[in-house]
Amino acid sequence: MDQNKGLSALGYLSFYFMPFILPLIIFFVAKDDVVKHHNKRAFISQLIPIILGIIYMILLFVFAFTTPSNAMLEVNYAFESSIFIGFAILALITFVVAIWNLVQAIKVLR
Repeated sequence: MDQNKGLSALGYLSFYFMPFILPLIIFFVAKDDVVKHHNKRAFISQLIPIILGIIYMILLFVFAFTTPSNAMLEVNYAFESSIFIGFAILALITFVVAIWNLVQAIKVLR
């Protein structure tokens, strides 16, 4: 039973050293359904910042390369502020997911 709790908590804590890879490995290796459930949740929660970061970068590059250079000078402040706001939102979501993973690991170990 303690080994199952440890594997479940390790899936959540892997956010800090091996995000989304370790929960996926544990999910396929583990035989216990509870461990699989927790590692599936850890995997999904750790993919959220990665997917949002990829979407953010794609939107950033699309906007930067599709805006004409003369129009870029006019919307420079809007572009810079949108970069900052987007990055701040992404950082906040990543921070929330990191705290959520830590809380879930602590809950599992109790």
